[in-house]
Amino acid sequence: MELIASGRASSVFALDDRRVLRRCQWNVAQEARLMRHLARNAYPVPEVYEVAGGDMVMERLYGPTLAESIMTGRTAPESAAEILDGLLDRLRGVPVPDWLPTEARGVDFRADASPSVLHLDLHPENVVITGDGPVVIDWTNAAAGDHAVDRAVSWVILAEIDPEPLGPQADALEPLLDALREGLSEIALATALRFREADPHLSAAERERASARAARLTWP
Repeated sequence: MELIASGRASSVFALDDRRVLRRCQWNVAQEARLMRHLARNAYPVPEVYEVAGGDMVMERLYGPTLAESIMTGRTAPESAAEILDGLLDRLRGVPVPDWLPTEARGVDFRADASPSVLHLDLHPENVVITGDGPVVIDWTNAAAGDHAVDRAVSWVILAEIDPEPLGPQADALEPLLDALREGLSEIALATALRFREADPHLSAAERERASARAARLTWP
């Protein structure tokens, strides 16, 4: 098998020209179940073929990630912001399955309003720009709860990024952050910060950058 991608706790192998195997260190049954639910409700996710323990065989996607497309200049930051914004908004139209948890890392995502499916890791690296449009990958963190928290988590993830190594491409950060800032609430942001701070893989520098950016926001 050809290794085509790897992360902190998972690897992706090409099986053939239409399938990949994602191998994780945890059971992926619930993630696969949610992806199938999303697909049935016309949300853009890879098709899932087989699941066994930490292994998921799914559709092979062709195209750059949204992050790569921004960095190479193929997608303008403003257009990327619209893509992220649209994908977050589309989740509100997906029925929430009753088996989807409302808590993760000790953080409760429930709200007084009707709950939504939350991706909780929706950023440019997790969006693939295919010939059929953007497709969202990596539903490991998904939960149910306040839609505003999902947007806030996306904002915090971008706020964690160190702009210095990006060079001129760092200019793309501000339009993305500004777009996600629209509709952001102080309560949702506080919840998002707690959720991200509980991530054991997050560095102290990333936490500090997000906290500093959040502290500079003003509220009505």
